[in-house]
Amino acid sequence: MTRRIPTLAGWLTALALTACASTSPSTPGESMDSTAQPTTGTEVTAGPSTPATPPPPPSDPAPGALTQVTGSVMYRERIALTPDAVLSVEVAELTPEGKPGTIISQQVVKGPGQVPIPFSVAINPQRIRAEAAYVVNARITDGARTFSTTTPIPVLTQGSRSSDVQVLLRSGN
Repeated sequence: MTRRIPTLAGWLTALALTACASTSPSTPGESMDSTAQPTTGTEVTAGPSTPATPPPPPSDPAPGALTQVTGSVMYRERIALTPDAVLSVEVAELTPEGKPGTIISQQVVKGPGQVPIPFSVAINPQRIRAEAAYVVNARITDGARTFSTTTPIPVLTQGSRSSDVQVLLRSGN
């Protein structure tokens, strides 16, 4: 009798595992695809009832949607920042003379940690003109020590990137 209980337990376990490994659809009309990936609302998946054509692009950005300029700020000097350091990243429109003019948005981070420091500047898309040029400037102030951009980095328009912008700062500028 003792040998029957382990054998019975083994059969029940095997039966339960077999039921879990079923390849039949869980609902009628649903297919099982072991290579299927989770999808979001913007992805297109081909299937029996889904045509393989992408949805049309949205005509206008959603109300309240902001444009982001993202990247990281760094400097080459091997100097640690204190907890009192402040990072300021600005996106400015260039003047006709090619100098940074009106600041259209900025991000200020108190106690940013150590470099590289990530940033994300949110910009109202209505402030961006396709014919204008925009740049990123950054500055870290840490007591009497200052690090800042020597050359503004073009962003947003005229083929310039808006993400993964690398801003190199120099000491004492």
